Amino acid sequence: MAPETQHPQLPLPDYFSKFAAMYARGTGHATLNILGDVITGDIQTSDSPIGPESVVHDTASGPGIGAAALVAHLPKDKLPKEVLVSDNVPPMVEAARNSLVASPLPSVKCQVLDSQDLSSIPDGYFTHSINNFSIFTFTRPVEAVRETYRTLRPGGLAVITCWRRFAPMFIVHAAQKMIRPDLPLTPTPSPQFFEDGVLQKVVEEAGFPSAGIAVTTKELVIVDEDNKAGLSAFMSGPLMQAARQGYTEEEKGRWSEAISHAVKSEVEQFGGIRFEAYVLLATK
Repeated sequence: MAPETQHPQLPLPDYFSKFAAMYARGTGHATLNILGDVITGDIQTSDSPIGPESVVHDTASGPGIGAAALVAHLPKDKLPKEVLVSDNVPPMVEAARNSLVASPLPSVKCQVLDSQDLSSIPDGYFTHSINNFSIFTFTRPVEAVRETYRTLRPGGLAVITCWRRFAPMFIVHAAQKMIRPDLPLTPTPSPQFFEDGVLQKVVEEAGFPSAGIAVTTKELVIVDEDNKAGLSAFMSGPLMQAARQGYTEEEKGRWSEAISHAVKSEVEQFGGIRFEAYVLLATK
């Protein structure tokens, strides 16, 4: 996120620049796989499925996970005629552009935009808007959803996913408790979004009528060894250095082992690394 819009409990902006290139594997492909299930099991079975006349906004896109999920989970004859992929971190947008350059999407544009201020986009432009696991990163989430509402056509569909249980945070906290239980745990940005009802309240405040809102939950347990390794590498590596703030060099040297122990405990408890998500569909 850019400095003026970044949530204070998120890492510094250069974190996202470094993270862009390894986002998918570093998240164990969780955001991609959950959204894929949302596309096939929720969007395409709704009253507003995506089709060849659709115009879709993948907003706060990171490296274009929303657009990638559309390509992976829709047949070619159902792909939207136009997709805008936007994020306010330039390396994320560049990563999206690189990953989508050879995609079968009829028209895809990648732009640097702040989801909380889409003033360059006219009212009622999109048929669908996808905000995939970004709502809790905004300093002004209501304004972001209000912009989603404004830029959707009447009858348009907003799709917002949000964590209910973000497994890496539990694992990182467990590792911190093993090494330095006396130090504060790494804070979670906007922890209120993990609570039932909060996401829907924000969406209603932004202008969507409650009668047009549906919220479900999904669970994903990661058992694939490569995806588990990707998550472990992300939690063990330099991109999670803020979790080791205040550590001695000796304590930092024990971090990877502590993460491995915490992952093992997670797998023993759940059979894998378990994510839970809220999925909200809102019709304008």
